[in-house]
Amino acid sequence: MAEFLSILTLYYACDAAARDRALSHAEVMRCMAHYESVKAYFEAPRARDHTAAQSGYLAFKTWEADHPDIVAGLRTVID
Repeated sequence: MAEFLSILTLYYACDAAARDRALSHAEVMRCMAHYESVKAYFEAPRARDHTAAQSGYLAFKTWEADHPDIVAGLRTVID
């Protein structure tokens, strides 16, 4: 879980930076890698097909909804 929270913190930092300014190409690529890592954390352990990323995203959004205090805490630290 600690590794996931580290990746999630990076993802939220990217989100905050993108709200404040345009990101460079290198920053966009790094942020996309963080986003993909977050989704991958939630993907079901199965062969990767075209639905794996979407199911990972939906599971992540469910996790965020179920853990608003953690999400708010991470976003507060970054903002």
